[in-house]
Amino acid sequence: MNNYHTHTWRCKHADGTVTDYAEAAKAAHLQTLGMSDHTPLPDNRWPFIRMEYNEIDAYIQEIEEARKNVSGITLLQGLECDWAREYKNYYQEELLGKRDFDYLIGAVHWFPYHGDWLYTGDIEHASHLKAFSSHIIEAMECGLFSFIAHPDSFGIGYKLWDENTESCSRDIITAAGELNIPLEINGYGLRKPDIVTPTGKRKQYPLLPFWKIAGEARITAVCNSDAHTPGDVGASLEETRALAEKYSVQVLDEIPLLKKAV
Repeated sequence: MNNYHTHTWRCKHADGTVTDYAEAAKAAHLQTLGMSDHTPLPDNRWPFIRMEYNEIDAYIQEIEEARKNVSGITLLQGLECDWAREYKNYYQEELLGKRDFDYLIGAVHWFPYHGDWLYTGDIEHASHLKAFSSHIIEAMECGLFSFIAHPDSFGIGYKLWDENTESCSRDIITAAGELNIPLEINGYGLRKPDIVTPTGKRKQYPLLPFWKIAGEARITAVCNSDAHTPGDVGASLEETRALAEKYSVQVLDEIPLLKKAV
């Protein structure tokens, strides 16, 4: 198995160095480990969950050192990128171009709503869902991401499964199919505490009805642990694959590497 979603101490909400993760991945018999800490942004936006912009060279050096020190595993250099159109040139020209990252993950933790940025955990209304789906589709359309992380994370805030969440899901899944971009079944959500909804407890994500629709649409998916500590580098991979099998979602063992898309 492989894991392409991995965070380090630099993001301020995870533990462990790149070498720590590489050694743990080797011990867990993973073939490929993708390092994908939260992207440092040139304007240092949302600094509380990402490294500073001036740390990017140290992050790259840390990956290079781990490649030299840990044999028997393929180690990829990536980043998880919050989408905002003003960063497109930075992602394309500096990260994929000048700095030669192997891949970038597209993600939406915040999205524009009525002139401000709304956090996914604060999604409560149909209009929020529509804004979220529009923004995540825009991220897909930019063509710079190997896959889209936790596309069903709207379930953190929006507690019900209803016609609004179904419409949001179908918009995201349809776009993924048309643009031929994989969506991620994110294992971190399986390790987080359950949330209470009007219909009972459930995981924040993955949302099972979302993946049922995804299976019917025949899109592709990537299963990741979204590790925030070395001990979780292989966690939840079997569970996410079982979920994919349950709903007949095709899982990619290897992600498309887009560093030549510049």
